[in-house]
Amino acid sequence: MYVLQSPPDAVVTIDRREYLYFVGTGYLGLQNHPEVIGAACLATERYGIHSATTRAGFGNSPPVLEAERRTAELYAAEAAFYFAAGYAGNAVLMNVLQERFDLLLIDELSHFSVVDASRQSRLPARTFRHRDADDLAATIERHIRPGMKPLLLTDGVFSVRGTIAPLPDYRQVLSRYAGAGMMIDDAHAVGVLGRNGRGTPEHFGLPNDVNSNGGPLPAVCNQADSVPRLTPSNPADVSTFLTATASKALGGFGGIIPGSREFIELVRRSSHWFDGASAPPAAAAAATAKAVEIVMADADRRARLHANVHKMKHGLRGLGFDADDSPVPIVMLRLGDAENMRRIQCELMRRGIAVAYLSAYSGLDAEGGLRIAVFTTHTDAMIERLIDELRRIV
Repeated sequence: MYVLQSPPDAVVTIDRREYLYFVGTGYLGLQNHPEVIGAACLATERYGIHSATTRAGFGNSPPVLEAERRTAELYAAEAAFYFAAGYAGNAVLMNVLQERFDLLLIDELSHFSVVDASRQSRLPARTFRHRDADDLAATIERHIRPGMKPLLLTDGVFSVRGTIAPLPDYRQVLSRYAGAGMMIDDAHAVGVLGRNGRGTPEHFGLPNDVNSNGGPLPAVCNQADSVPRLTPSNPADVSTFLTATASKALGGFGGIIPGSREFIELVRRSSHWFDGASAPPAAAAAATAKAVEIVMADADRRARLHANVHKMKHGLRGLGFDADDSPVPIVMLRLGDAENMRRIQCELMRRGIAVAYLSAYSGLDAEGGLRIAVFTTHTDAMIERLIDELRRIV
């Protein structure tokens, strides 16, 4: 087991040795940003580790509220819900959506958390071929019954393969069914895709109306007094629901769900992540708020990432490897069998370069794959060195 002994960045220390680092999800290089670390330290001094109670009572610390305010601002939304684990985001959303929809359609390579959320719902679920809108349409037709409302579940960017879900194609298919919706896990797209870093829907130019489809809420004093119902404003529209995380490109930690005030209140009342779980730690919340502030103020950081991605993928294609031309900072290489890819990883490590070999993960076959992650903080020389070493080894 490797031990990372420094912050994740372009250069790290692993087991007391320095490596060029092309691993993980710190795409914008913010986990090691001095302002982010400083905000976390200051919050810990002022507010302790965390509030030691749920947010339904006295657990709302200033850093948690600021993280929500900044997240809502990033998405140009009225509000946001911030909670301690991005992995839980799909389950949190499903608590709201499971009573509205009748049939789940899941991309076959969706993340574990998407699959777990579908099982939690106990709704009938069917998979369709990866990124295949035609197979989605055929799957719906085979399984839908009169009056059923379908909900599509997918990653926005797939965490291992780096592919992007074709959301416009999916919307076209779903528009044939009254009350249809799609639920997107945008963990690997927020901060990376879109003019403002709002992720996959913005990348495709879709309307900025995620998580806005809620009805009016009754006035209550106690959170447990009433659980409102989700009421679509127009049953013929395809509603878009989204969850993301601050733990990857954004450089903070925890799950985020942006949306209208009504929808976010509905999320809080429908999920025990608000009234049954401890609030996120003060340090994580303050780091998240500061990191989101930096992302919004520094669009060049995302532009530099995209330039590095272009350079990396162009160089890999020059070696004859399969690399698309999207701005996603993930490349999955499948080079022979598992033994050969382990050999390549070990040889790169021997030469001072860390990449991940994944033997089992969402979206991988039995042989696994080599996953390369690109960061804003990688230099041209670092990228060229990785490509040169791969040329020699492979």
